[in-house]
Amino acid sequence: MFAKLTALVGGGYTFPYVIEEPYDSAWGQWTHYRGKSKEDNSPVSIFKISATDPNDRKLVCARNGVKRLKMLRHPNILAFKDSSETTEKGATAIMLVTEPVKPLKDVLKELELEGQHRDEYFAMGMLHITNAVSFLNNDCKLIHGNICMAAVVVTASLDWKLSGFDLLSEHSLPPDQQLQNSAWMVGNQYKPAELARSEWEVIRQGPPWAVDAWGLGCLTQEVFSCTEMSSVENLRHTDLIPPALLQDYQKLLSSAPARRLNPAKVAQSRFLNNRLVDVVAFMENIAVKDSVEKESFFRRLPTLLPAIPAAVAVGKLLPLLSSALEFGGAPPLAVSSLMVIGGHLSGDEFNKRVVPCLSKLFASADRGLRRSLLESMDQYAQHLTTSVIEEQIYPQLQTGFTDTHAYIRELTLKSMLVLAPKMANKTLVSSVLKHLSKLQVDEEPSIRANTTVLLGNMASYLGDSTCRRVLPNAFTRALKDAFPPARIAGLRALAATKQYYSPEDAAVRLLPAVCPLAMDAIPEVRQASLLCMDSFVMLLKEEEEQRRTREAAAAESAGAMGGAATGAGTGPAAAGTGGAASYFVGQAPAVLGATSSMLTWAVSGLMNTVGGATPAAPGATPVPAAAPAPAPAATASALKPVSPGGSAAAPSAARSGATPSATASAAGGAKATSAGDGWDDDDEAFEVGIDLTRVK
Repeated sequence: MFAKLTALVGGGYTFPYVIEEPYDSAWGQWTHYRGKSKEDNSPVSIFKISATDPNDRKLVCARNGVKRLKMLRHPNILAFKDSSETTEKGATAIMLVTEPVKPLKDVLKELELEGQHRDEYFAMGMLHITNAVSFLNNDCKLIHGNICMAAVVVTASLDWKLSGFDLLSEHSLPPDQQLQNSAWMVGNQYKPAELARSEWEVIRQGPPWAVDAWGLGCLTQEVFSCTEMSSVENLRHTDLIPPALLQDYQKLLSSAPARRLNPAKVAQSRFLNNRLVDVVAFMENIAVKDSVEKESFFRRLPTLLPAIPAAVAVGKLLPLLSSALEFGGAPPLAVSSLMVIGGHLSGDEFNKRVVPCLSKLFASADRGLRRSLLESMDQYAQHLTTSVIEEQIYPQLQTGFTDTHAYIRELTLKSMLVLAPKMANKTLVSSVLKHLSKLQVDEEPSIRANTTVLLGNMASYLGDSTCRRVLPNAFTRALKDAFPPARIAGLRALAATKQYYSPEDAAVRLLPAVCPLAMDAIPEVRQASLLCMDSFVMLLKEEEEQRRTREAAAAESAGAMGGAATGAGTGPAAAGTGGAASYFVGQAPAVLGATSSMLTWAVSGLMNTVGGATPAAPGATPVPAAAPAPAPAATASALKPVSPGGSAAAPSAARSGATPSATASAAGGAKATSAGDGWDDDDEAFEVGIDLTRVK
């Protein structure tokens, strides 16, 4: 519009679109080009036709087609955008700009559909064109005149649109109508008998759909054979026509114009109204559906998607579903269907077409929607990149760590198991660890246990220095938990991450904290404690072997340099060292297995143990922390651990001797420097498992 205004005010007209490469086929005398807008680079289709004579019959028909298309508005008719008529190198050129489309012939070759998927999609496309023809014939009393495969184009969402309106004429056929004056433009293979013999009076007296009903039959033959007709005899080949559509196909091709089937009745065929058509129709009209209908539909949708061609699901359903979720038209249940459809996309396409929707959904305050997103995390996390997680997903997701609903907090915690490998170390250390330090003292026992599990799995992404500073404090805190699975998780996590601890840490801090659990009232805790101790004892034996080897080497070097006296003094020591070294060789007990085998504890497996967040078993007493001031050793009967529900658990004397060990561990451990991750003090009492007011 502005380009034309500029041309009127002060200069020549500039076509505001860029013409790119052409398609191989187009209707009639037109050439179909790909194109884009110069203003915003949006894609368009450009149809161009030219002739040296401005009054050439094909230009006259083209002007009629452009004018008609401007006035027609229907979901299944090609959408008009712009048009232009210019002179190029002595020739008159007409250019028609429409929404971006492809020739149907090219799309069918690209999709290569077979079997049920083929019938489902072809039926939907034929329904689109049947509705368009019915609109022209019954509502507008117009005759298209050349319904065929070349007149059908396909949008990016795989909708079929009717085009090629150069011969569009009134049914009454006044003298100036293009169908009567330019019937030569219609191929002989597409002409019904009355049109081939130019029996215009028969056409006027017949129903307005007679000519186009024949064309609809020709289109049916071309679609299901996937080839263009070469002669009228091709219409006799019915072996490729679906049996459910065969009767309507034969009625469309009746030799008597008055007996041809009305396209409106064809549109009511059961074959054309299949599951795909029903699903698309529901999604397109979701705004007028009530909540009960939406709930029922989206519960069934995941079971219907396998019967829908993947290309159609991605091209047609995915935009509708994303829009419905984004603007609140679909319930949270729809997220699972979104993930099923998104699974057909590659990583780049997923990030382009699905991730923007996900980032908006995470910003929603709807707790049901957040729950669906977190429960489906495993299905789409593999497609997410580091930049997408850091910039779009995690800033919204982290609010779930502090949600008032326990299940949302737990789902958010579990989601980090698949996101952590793709997140930046800075984000993990400065943000995620802060949230986990709070969740480790959460009121829900299963959340506390799963936090320890997550830390053990995340260790390899935190960096060695962070692991040495954070993990001992975090895992020894878990050893004091009143919930047995939390203590088991702490023991297993310590064994799985032993490569991050020095022998000094193992001897001074970790073993004193682990050993009391060998007398725990829960058998699984005792077993995990013994396995953990074996792992650290092996670490200490390996360190002792290395020390003796270094000492022997140092003594031998000193003996060689210090002379006979020094050599005599060091000989027995060297011999003793050699004996000690030989003792350790081959005598160490077998380790539990590779570190990877220790990581078999996973969130799901632990949750099976946790069950429904059951309280601590009777008799399971936490290890008491060191008293803040010197005092006689407290007995286990003096402590009442808080159960997950908030009530005190039954006391037990099974671990009454644990207090001195825990105190020694706290006293011997070096305090880590503060880094804002929540585990700054290894002497910190576990807030949920111990009631310090009861320690005498």
